[in-house]
Amino acid sequence: MNIKEVKLYDADTLEYAGSMVVVKKNEWNYVDVKDKHLTEATKDMPLKSVLPCLISFNLVYDIIEE
Repeated sequence: MNIKEVKLYDADTLEYAGSMVVVKKNEWNYVDVKDKHLTEATKDMPLKSVLPCLISFNLVYDIIEE
């Protein structure tokens, strides 16, 4: 699996909540994410570790592959 981007959505409304863009194999950045607690709590975590945690922030996601 070669992940390019992870689109984030509110779990209740499915409203777009930002995305996570993969820069390098183990580096990614948030784009358009307004939840400061999410960004601070998950920064420096591997992407595979962040994905299962997103539901704790009431977010679901869609993986975009290359």
